Order: sequence, then structure tokens, then C-alpha cells
Amino acid sequence: MRRLILDQETLGLASLLERRTQVEVKDCFREQDIIYFVVASGQIGKALGKGGRTIQKVQQQIGKRVKVIEYSDKVEEFVKNVILPLTVEQVIQEKGILLIKDDNKKTKSLLIGRDGRNLSIINRAVRRFFAVEVKVV
Repeated sequence: MRRLILDQETLGLASLLERRTQVEVKDCFREQDIIYFVVASGQIGKALGKGGRTIQKVQQQIGKRVKVIEYSDKVEEFVKNVILPLTVEQVIQEKGILLIKDDNKKTKSLLIGRDGRNLSIINRAVRRFFAVEVKVV
């Protein structure tokens, strides 16, 4: 695992989610007015709460949109967790590059996003834990 550097604000946000949900927050980062929390494996349900109520309360308290990602030691599974609710045909690792393969053009366009924004967010989340680059093919 790579070493993560968090500022005061992200530490406070991670602490808030931990206190509200009793889950282990592994990472927290902000991208385009969305706060991303990476929680320990198996704790996503607890973080979201029944019907998503817990995370909605956190969003109201923070005043920003929140996305919760479940951590996995396997990079392929972690990428699948990052791109949820989208599903893809394959995630394959080759020579330091992680390829997300899907024949559906709509899924590809959603993964990449306007001006590659979504792909850069996926890459940022993955690079915080794994030394790979993500590409959509």
C-alpha cells in the first residue's frame, strides 16, 4: 500500500464518517465538489446505512455530495468498487496498466466522462493504493 497524505480538512471528514457510522475509513479525498471515502472491506453497508439514510445525513452535514468506495486488496476488485454502479465485462492487469474492457459504448463513455474527468477520478482513487494506471478499452 502506498503512503497517503491527508490534510486537516480530509482528516476531519474521515473522522466525522467514522464517528457517525462506526466504520474504518482508509482514505478520503475531494474531487470536483464530491467527497470520496474509502472504507474497509465488508463495511460499505454499515457506512451507507439502511436505505442510504446514514450517508444522506453525512452529506447534509458536510453540504457536499459523498461517494463511498469499498476497499479491496485486489486491484481488479477495487476498480470494480470504484466504478460502481457501472459494471464492465473485464478488468485485466497487464504490465502496470489496468485495462477496463467493455463493448458497450454508453458504459465506456460514462467511465471516461466529459474531457476524461471520470477516468482521472478513477485513476486518482486507484493510484492512492496501487501503482497502476487505469485505461478504458
